[in-house]
Amino acid sequence: MITTVNLLHEPTRRRPHIVRWWGEPDPETGKQRRYGRSFVSAIEARKFFVEKQSEMDRGKPRDPVDASIEELFAEFEEARLSVLSYASKIGYRLTMRQMLGYFGHRRKVRHIQRRHAEAFVATRKRCDGRSGELSMWAKARHLIHCRAIFAAAIEWGYTEDNPFRATRYGGNSPLRIRPKGRPWHHITPEQFMQLLAVVPSARQRAALWFMYGCGLRPGEVYNLMVANVDLERRRVHVVNRAATPTVPPFTVKAEGQSTESKERSVPIPNAAIPDIAEAMKSAFKSGGFLTLTPRRYERVQEHWRLCQANEGWSGHTWRPWQNRDMLNNLLRDTKKFLQRADMALSAPFTLQTFRKSFAQNHADAGTPPRTLAKLLGHANTRVTMQYYNRVTDANERAADDAMNRLLSQNRRVTTA
Repeated sequence: MITTVNLLHEPTRRRPHIVRWWGEPDPETGKQRRYGRSFVSAIEARKFFVEKQSEMDRGKPRDPVDASIEELFAEFEEARLSVLSYASKIGYRLTMRQMLGYFGHRRKVRHIQRRHAEAFVATRKRCDGRSGELSMWAKARHLIHCRAIFAAAIEWGYTEDNPFRATRYGGNSPLRIRPKGRPWHHITPEQFMQLLAVVPSARQRAALWFMYGCGLRPGEVYNLMVANVDLERRRVHVVNRAATPTVPPFTVKAEGQSTESKERSVPIPNAAIPDIAEAMKSAFKSGGFLTLTPRRYERVQEHWRLCQANEGWSGHTWRPWQNRDMLNNLLRDTKKFLQRADMALSAPFTLQTFRKSFAQNHADAGTPPRTLAKLLGHANTRVTMQYYNRVTDANERAADDAMNRLLSQNRRVTTA
Protein backbone atom coordinates (compact mmCIF):
# COMPACT_ATOMS: atom_id res chain seq x y z
CA MET A 1 0.00 0.00 0.00
CA ILE A 2 1.31 3.44 -0.96
CA THR A 3 1.36 5.67 2.14
CA THR A 4 3.46 8.63 1.01
CA VAL A 5 2.28 12.03 -0.20
CA ASN A 6 3.93 13.39 -3.34
CA LEU A 7 4.65 17.00 -4.22
CA LEU A 8 4.92 17.54 -7.99
CA HIS A 9 5.51 20.44 -10.34
CA GLU A 10 4.04 20.52 -13.84
CA PRO A 11 4.87 23.90 -15.45
CA THR A 12 2.40 23.52 -18.33
CA ARG A 13 -0.63 23.53 -16.04
CA ARG A 14 -2.49 26.66 -14.94
CA ARG A 15 -2.04 25.51 -11.32
CA PRO A 16 1.38 23.90 -11.63
CA HIS A 17 2.05 22.78 -8.04
CA ILE A 18 0.31 19.47 -7.31
CA VAL A 19 -0.05 17.38 -4.17
CA ARG A 20 -1.03 13.72 -4.72
CA TRP A 21 -1.84 10.93 -2.29
CA TRP A 22 -3.47 7.51 -2.29
CA GLY A 23 -6.58 6.31 -0.47
CA GLU A 24 -7.30 3.06 1.33
CA PRO A 25 -7.15 -0.19 -0.73
CA ASP A 26 -10.49 -1.37 -2.11
CA PRO A 27 -11.56 -4.52 -0.17
CA GLU A 28 -12.45 -6.40 -3.39
CA THR A 29 -9.82 -5.30 -5.92
CA GLY A 30 -7.03 -4.18 -3.58
CA LYS A 31 -6.50 -1.04 -5.70
CA GLN A 32 -5.97 2.37 -4.20
CA ARG A 33 -7.73 5.45 -5.53
CA ARG A 34 -5.46 8.39 -6.27
CA TYR A 35 -6.36 11.90 -5.12
CA GLY A 36 -4.79 15.26 -5.89
CA ARG A 37 -5.03 18.97 -5.30
CA SER A 38 -3.33 21.68 -7.37
CA PHE A 39 -2.11 25.12 -6.32
CA VAL A 40 -0.86 28.26 -8.03
CA SER A 41 1.64 29.03 -5.28
CA ALA A 42 4.47 26.72 -4.27
CA ILE A 43 4.18 27.93 -0.66
CA GLU A 44 0.50 26.90 -0.48
CA ALA A 45 1.31 23.52 -2.03
CA ARG A 46 4.15 22.90 0.43
CA LYS A 47 1.92 23.82 3.39
CA PHE A 48 -0.84 21.47 2.24
CA PHE A 49 1.73 18.73 1.54
CA VAL A 50 3.07 18.91 5.11
CA GLU A 51 -0.45 18.94 6.62
CA LYS A 52 -1.63 15.98 4.52
CA GLN A 53 1.45 13.89 5.31
CA SER A 54 1.03 14.68 9.01
CA GLU A 55 -2.63 13.61 8.89
CA MET A 56 -1.72 10.28 7.31
CA ASP A 57 1.07 9.69 9.80
CA ARG A 58 -1.49 10.17 12.61
CA GLY A 59 -3.80 7.61 11.02
CA LYS A 60 -6.53 9.99 9.82
CA PRO A 61 -8.83 8.84 6.94
CA ARG A 62 -7.00 8.80 3.63
CA ASP A 63 -10.17 9.05 1.53
CA PRO A 64 -12.42 12.15 1.53
CA VAL A 65 -15.50 11.83 3.73
CA ASP A 66 -18.45 11.38 1.38
CA ALA A 67 -21.05 13.25 3.45
CA SER A 68 -24.37 14.65 2.21
CA ILE A 69 -25.35 18.25 2.83
CA GLU A 70 -28.07 17.00 5.18
CA GLU A 71 -25.39 15.33 7.33
CA LEU A 72 -23.23 18.46 7.14
CA PHE A 73 -26.13 20.64 8.29
CA ALA A 74 -26.89 18.34 11.21
CA GLU A 75 -23.30 18.57 12.44
CA PHE A 76 -23.13 22.33 11.80
CA GLU A 77 -26.32 22.81 13.82
CA GLU A 78 -24.86 20.93 16.76
CA ALA A 79 -21.30 22.26 16.65
CA ARG A 80 -21.60 25.85 15.48
CA LEU A 81 -25.15 27.16 15.96
CA SER A 82 -25.36 26.25 19.63
CA VAL A 83 -23.32 29.31 20.66
CA LEU A 84 -25.04 31.84 18.38
CA SER A 85 -27.86 34.21 19.24
CA TYR A 86 -31.47 33.30 18.57
CA ALA A 87 -31.71 35.65 15.57
CA SER A 88 -28.52 34.23 14.03
CA LYS A 89 -29.81 30.69 14.43
CA ILE A 90 -33.03 31.60 12.60
CA GLY A 91 -31.04 33.10 9.71
CA TYR A 92 -28.77 30.06 9.34
CA ARG A 93 -31.69 27.64 9.52
CA LEU A 94 -33.52 29.53 6.78
CA THR A 95 -30.45 29.30 4.51
CA MET A 96 -29.98 25.58 5.24
CA ARG A 97 -33.65 24.89 4.57
CA GLN A 98 -33.43 26.64 1.20
CA MET A 99 -30.23 24.77 0.32
CA LEU A 100 -31.90 21.43 1.06
CA GLY A 101 -34.82 22.41 -1.15
CA TYR A 102 -32.49 23.46 -3.98
CA PHE A 103 -29.82 20.73 -3.86
CA GLY A 104 -31.79 17.89 -2.31
CA HIS A 105 -31.08 16.07 0.95
CA ARG A 106 -28.73 13.47 -0.56
CA ARG A 107 -26.44 15.73 -2.62
CA LYS A 108 -22.83 15.09 -1.63
CA VAL A 109 -20.96 18.05 -0.22
CA ARG A 110 -17.94 17.51 -2.46
CA HIS A 111 -20.17 17.49 -5.55
CA ILE A 112 -21.32 21.09 -5.06
CA GLN A 113 -19.19 23.24 -7.35
CA ARG A 114 -18.89 26.96 -7.96
CA ARG A 115 -21.44 27.01 -10.76
CA HIS A 116 -23.97 25.38 -8.44
CA ALA A 117 -23.21 27.94 -5.74
CA GLU A 118 -23.70 30.84 -8.16
CA ALA A 119 -27.01 29.43 -9.37
CA PHE A 120 -28.26 28.97 -5.80
CA VAL A 121 -27.48 32.54 -4.75
CA ALA A 122 -28.85 34.02 -7.99
CA THR A 123 -32.20 32.22 -7.73
CA ARG A 124 -33.11 33.17 -4.16
CA LYS A 125 -36.67 34.48 -3.84
CA ARG A 126 -38.84 35.78 -1.05
CA CYS A 127 -40.16 33.09 1.27
CA ASP A 128 -42.77 35.23 3.06
CA GLY A 129 -45.30 35.21 0.24
CA ARG A 130 -44.74 38.83 -0.77
CA SER A 131 -44.08 39.80 -4.37
CA GLY A 132 -40.91 41.43 -5.65
CA GLU A 133 -37.26 40.50 -5.85
CA LEU A 134 -35.23 39.51 -2.82
CA SER A 135 -33.07 42.40 -1.65
CA MET A 136 -29.32 42.36 -2.20
CA TRP A 137 -28.89 42.52 1.57
CA ALA A 138 -30.94 39.32 2.04
CA LYS A 139 -28.99 37.55 -0.70
CA ALA A 140 -25.76 38.66 0.95
CA ARG A 141 -26.92 37.12 4.26
CA HIS A 142 -27.56 33.80 2.48
CA LEU A 143 -24.09 34.01 0.94
CA ILE A 144 -22.42 34.71 4.29
CA HIS A 145 -24.17 31.72 5.84
CA CYS A 146 -23.20 29.43 2.94
CA ARG A 147 -19.56 30.47 3.18
CA ALA A 148 -19.47 29.80 6.92
CA ILE A 149 -21.09 26.37 6.50
CA PHE A 150 -18.66 25.27 3.79
CA ALA A 151 -15.70 26.71 5.70
CA ALA A 152 -16.66 24.29 8.47
CA ALA A 153 -16.97 21.51 5.87
CA ILE A 154 -13.36 22.16 4.80
CA GLU A 155 -12.18 22.01 8.43
CA TRP A 156 -13.99 18.71 8.93
CA GLY A 157 -12.56 17.17 5.75
CA TYR A 158 -15.85 16.96 3.83
CA THR A 159 -14.54 19.01 0.90
CA GLU A 160 -11.37 20.79 -0.16
CA ASP A 161 -12.76 23.99 -1.67
CA ASN A 162 -15.40 26.51 -0.67
CA PRO A 163 -17.62 26.92 -3.75
CA PHE A 164 -19.26 30.02 -2.26
CA ARG A 165 -15.97 31.90 -1.92
CA ALA A 166 -15.67 34.56 -4.64
CA THR A 167 -12.53 34.70 -6.78
CA ARG A 168 -10.70 37.76 -8.02
CA TYR A 169 -12.10 37.06 -11.48
CA GLY A 170 -15.75 37.01 -12.57
CA GLY A 171 -16.89 40.49 -11.64
CA ASN A 172 -20.50 39.67 -12.54
CA SER A 173 -20.66 36.59 -10.33
CA PRO A 174 -23.50 36.46 -7.76
CA LEU A 175 -20.80 35.48 -5.27
CA ARG A 176 -19.44 39.03 -5.40
CA ILE A 177 -22.51 40.70 -3.89
CA ARG A 178 -21.81 44.08 -2.33
CA PRO A 179 -25.11 45.35 -0.94
CA LYS A 180 -25.41 49.11 -0.71
CA GLY A 181 -26.08 50.55 2.70
CA ARG A 182 -29.49 52.07 3.26
CA PRO A 183 -29.59 55.88 3.27
CA TRP A 184 -29.99 57.52 6.66
CA HIS A 185 -30.33 61.05 7.91
CA HIS A 186 -27.53 62.51 10.01
CA ILE A 187 -29.15 64.25 12.97
CA THR A 188 -27.00 67.24 13.86
CA PRO A 189 -26.58 68.44 17.47
CA GLU A 190 -28.83 71.42 16.68
CA GLN A 191 -31.58 69.10 15.42
CA PHE A 192 -31.21 66.84 18.45
CA MET A 193 -31.72 69.78 20.82
CA GLN A 194 -34.75 70.76 18.77
CA LEU A 195 -36.10 67.24 19.28
CA LEU A 196 -35.44 67.20 23.04
CA ALA A 197 -37.47 70.38 23.43
CA VAL A 198 -40.70 68.54 22.55
CA VAL A 199 -40.07 65.36 24.59
CA PRO A 200 -42.23 65.63 27.73
CA SER A 201 -40.60 63.29 30.28
CA ALA A 202 -37.07 63.02 31.66
CA ARG A 203 -37.25 59.23 31.20
CA GLN A 204 -37.80 59.60 27.46
CA ARG A 205 -35.17 62.33 27.15
CA ALA A 206 -32.67 60.15 29.01
CA ALA A 207 -33.31 57.31 26.55
CA LEU A 208 -32.60 59.64 23.62
CA TRP A 209 -29.44 60.91 25.32
CA PHE A 210 -28.12 57.37 25.75
CA MET A 211 -28.69 56.62 22.06
CA TYR A 212 -27.52 59.92 20.59
CA GLY A 213 -25.00 61.10 23.17
CA CYS A 214 -23.48 57.71 24.10
CA GLY A 215 -24.07 55.65 20.93
CA LEU A 216 -25.96 52.84 22.69
CA ARG A 217 -28.29 50.49 20.86
CA PRO A 218 -32.01 50.64 21.76
CA GLY A 219 -31.85 47.18 23.33
CA GLU A 220 -28.91 48.31 25.46
CA VAL A 221 -30.67 51.52 26.54
CA TYR A 222 -33.86 49.83 27.72
CA ASN A 223 -31.89 47.25 29.70
CA LEU A 224 -29.97 49.90 31.67
CA MET A 225 -30.40 49.87 35.43
CA VAL A 226 -29.38 52.46 38.01
CA ALA A 227 -26.26 50.43 38.85
CA ASN A 228 -25.05 50.79 35.25
CA VAL A 229 -24.76 54.60 35.48
CA ASP A 230 -22.02 56.46 37.36
CA LEU A 231 -22.97 60.14 37.34
CA GLU A 232 -19.93 61.16 39.40
CA ARG A 233 -17.52 59.88 36.74
CA ARG A 234 -20.02 60.50 33.91
CA ARG A 235 -19.91 56.91 32.63
CA VAL A 236 -22.53 54.40 31.52
CA HIS A 237 -21.49 50.74 31.74
CA VAL A 238 -22.94 48.29 29.21
CA VAL A 239 -22.39 44.85 30.73
CA ASN A 240 -23.99 41.41 30.68
CA ARG A 241 -26.69 40.69 33.26
CA ALA A 242 -27.62 37.25 34.52
CA ALA A 243 -31.28 36.30 34.72
CA THR A 244 -33.21 36.11 37.98
CA PRO A 245 -36.76 34.86 38.64
CA THR A 246 -38.06 38.43 38.28
CA VAL A 247 -35.51 40.14 36.01
CA PRO A 248 -34.75 38.87 32.46
CA PRO A 249 -31.15 38.53 31.25
CA PHE A 250 -29.25 41.02 29.15
CA THR A 251 -26.54 39.80 26.80
CA VAL A 252 -24.12 42.27 25.25
CA LYS A 253 -21.96 39.50 23.88
CA ALA A 254 -22.30 35.85 24.71
CA GLU A 255 -19.29 33.57 24.32
CA GLY A 256 -18.75 32.85 20.63
CA GLN A 257 -21.44 35.23 19.40
CA SER A 258 -21.23 38.35 17.24
CA THR A 259 -17.86 40.11 17.25
CA GLU A 260 -19.56 43.49 16.85
CA SER A 261 -21.00 43.73 20.38
CA LYS A 262 -18.76 44.12 23.41
CA GLU A 263 -19.07 45.08 27.04
CA ARG A 264 -17.88 48.64 27.37
CA SER A 265 -17.94 51.86 29.38
CA VAL A 266 -18.95 55.04 27.54
CA PRO A 267 -18.68 58.70 28.67
CA ILE A 268 -21.93 60.60 29.24
CA PRO A 269 -22.10 64.17 27.83
CA ASN A 270 -22.38 66.91 30.45
CA ALA A 271 -25.57 68.19 28.84
CA ALA A 272 -27.27 64.83 29.46
CA ILE A 273 -26.62 64.70 33.22
CA PRO A 274 -29.74 66.65 34.36
CA ASP A 275 -32.19 64.48 32.41
CA ILE A 276 -30.47 61.23 33.41
CA ALA A 277 -30.27 62.26 37.07
CA GLU A 278 -34.01 63.06 37.08
CA ALA A 279 -34.80 59.71 35.43
CA MET A 280 -32.74 57.88 38.07
CA LYS A 281 -34.84 59.39 40.89
CA SER A 282 -38.00 57.60 39.69
CA ALA A 283 -36.32 54.37 38.55
CA PHE A 284 -37.23 52.60 41.81
CA LYS A 285 -40.84 52.51 40.56
CA SER A 286 -39.66 50.39 37.61
CA GLY A 287 -37.50 47.87 39.43
CA GLY A 288 -34.35 49.97 38.94
CA PHE A 289 -34.68 50.23 35.13
CA LEU A 290 -33.91 53.76 33.99
CA THR A 291 -36.05 54.05 30.87
CA LEU A 292 -38.99 51.74 31.62
CA THR A 293 -42.31 53.07 32.86
CA PRO A 294 -43.82 51.25 35.87
CA ARG A 295 -46.54 49.86 33.61
CA ARG A 296 -44.03 48.60 31.07
CA TYR A 297 -41.97 47.03 33.84
CA GLU A 298 -45.02 45.04 34.97
CA ARG A 299 -45.54 43.83 31.40
CA VAL A 300 -41.88 42.80 31.13
CA GLN A 301 -42.17 40.81 34.33
CA GLU A 302 -45.26 39.03 33.01
CA HIS A 303 -43.58 38.23 29.69
CA TRP A 304 -40.47 36.98 31.50
CA ARG A 305 -42.61 34.71 33.69
CA LEU A 306 -44.22 33.21 30.57
CA CYS A 307 -40.82 32.80 28.92
CA GLN A 308 -39.48 30.87 31.92
CA ALA A 309 -42.56 28.64 31.78
CA ASN A 310 -41.90 27.92 28.06
CA GLU A 311 -45.12 29.69 27.09
CA GLY A 312 -45.67 32.28 24.37
CA TRP A 313 -46.37 35.97 25.04
CA SER A 314 -47.71 39.00 23.14
CA GLY A 315 -49.38 36.73 20.61
CA HIS A 316 -46.17 34.88 19.70
CA THR A 317 -45.09 31.31 20.26
CA TRP A 318 -42.33 30.62 22.75
CA ARG A 319 -38.77 31.63 21.92
CA PRO A 320 -35.70 32.53 23.96
CA TRP A 321 -35.67 35.97 25.59
CA GLN A 322 -34.05 38.75 23.56
CA ASN A 323 -32.81 42.21 24.48
CA ARG A 324 -35.41 43.88 22.30
CA ASP A 325 -38.24 42.33 24.32
CA MET A 326 -37.79 45.20 26.80
CA LEU A 327 -38.89 47.74 24.16
CA ASN A 328 -42.45 48.72 23.36
CA ASN A 329 -43.61 51.24 20.71
CA LEU A 330 -40.34 53.16 20.99
CA LEU A 331 -40.07 53.81 17.24
CA ARG A 332 -43.69 54.95 17.04
CA ASP A 333 -43.28 57.41 19.92
CA THR A 334 -40.01 58.80 18.56
CA LYS A 335 -41.57 59.45 15.16
CA LYS A 336 -44.32 61.42 16.88
CA PHE A 337 -41.71 63.57 18.62
CA LEU A 338 -39.97 64.17 15.29
CA GLN A 339 -43.25 65.40 13.82
CA ARG A 340 -43.84 67.72 16.77
CA ALA A 341 -40.33 69.12 16.36
CA ASP A 342 -41.13 69.76 12.67
CA MET A 343 -37.89 68.05 11.60
CA ALA A 344 -37.49 67.35 7.89
CA LEU A 345 -35.51 64.13 7.37
CA SER A 346 -33.71 63.23 4.15
CA ALA A 347 -34.13 59.45 4.63
CA PRO A 348 -36.47 57.02 6.44
CA PHE A 349 -35.98 57.14 10.19
CA THR A 350 -35.00 54.15 12.34
CA LEU A 351 -33.82 54.02 15.94
CA GLN A 352 -30.32 53.21 14.66
CA THR A 353 -30.26 56.75 13.22
CA PHE A 354 -29.34 58.07 16.68
CA ARG A 355 -26.40 55.65 17.04
CA LYS A 356 -25.21 56.38 13.51
CA SER A 357 -25.44 60.12 14.14
CA PHE A 358 -23.36 59.66 17.31
CA ALA A 359 -20.69 57.91 15.26
CA GLN A 360 -20.84 60.50 12.48
CA ASN A 361 -20.47 63.36 14.97
CA HIS A 362 -17.32 61.75 16.37
CA ALA A 363 -15.93 61.09 12.90
CA ASP A 364 -16.56 64.71 11.89
CA ALA A 365 -14.87 65.89 15.09
CA GLY A 366 -11.74 63.88 14.30
CA THR A 367 -12.05 61.11 16.90
CA PRO A 368 -9.53 58.35 16.02
CA PRO A 369 -11.24 55.31 14.41
CA ARG A 370 -9.99 52.89 17.08
CA THR A 371 -11.39 55.08 19.85
CA LEU A 372 -14.77 55.33 18.15
CA ALA A 373 -14.81 51.57 17.54
CA LYS A 374 -14.27 51.06 21.28
CA LEU A 375 -17.11 53.45 22.15
CA LEU A 376 -19.47 51.69 19.72
CA GLY A 377 -18.46 48.22 20.89
CA HIS A 378 -17.04 47.16 17.52
CA ALA A 379 -14.40 44.43 17.47
CA ASN A 380 -12.41 46.31 14.81
CA THR A 381 -12.58 49.46 12.70
CA ARG A 382 -13.93 47.79 9.54
CA VAL A 383 -17.53 48.72 10.34
CA THR A 384 -16.57 51.99 12.02
CA MET A 385 -14.76 53.33 8.96
CA GLN A 386 -18.03 53.80 7.04
CA TYR A 387 -18.59 57.01 9.03
CA TYR A 388 -15.17 58.37 8.09
CA ASN A 389 -15.81 57.56 4.43
CA ARG A 390 -19.15 59.40 4.47
CA VAL A 391 -18.46 62.93 3.26
CA THR A 392 -20.91 65.41 4.76
CA ASP A 393 -21.46 68.95 3.47
CA ALA A 394 -19.69 70.32 6.55
CA ASN A 395 -16.66 68.08 5.95
CA GLU A 396 -16.52 69.09 2.31
CA ARG A 397 -16.67 72.80 3.18
CA ALA A 398 -13.98 72.35 5.84
CA ALA A 399 -11.72 70.56 3.34
CA ASP A 400 -12.30 73.32 0.78
CA ASP A 401 -11.50 76.05 3.34
CA ALA A 402 -8.35 74.23 4.44
CA MET A 403 -7.09 73.89 0.86
CA ASN A 404 -7.85 77.53 0.09
CA ARG A 405 -5.92 78.66 3.18
CA LEU A 406 -2.97 76.43 2.31
CA LEU A 407 -2.75 77.59 -1.30
CA SER A 408 -3.29 81.24 -0.39
CA GLN A 409 -0.42 81.12 2.11
CA ASN A 410 1.91 79.49 -0.41
CA ARG A 411 0.94 82.04 -3.06
CA ARG A 412 1.80 84.95 -0.73
CA VAL A 413 5.18 83.37 0.05
CA THR A 414 5.94 82.87 -3.66
CA THR A 415 4.99 86.39 -4.73
CA ALA A 416 7.00 87.92 -1.87
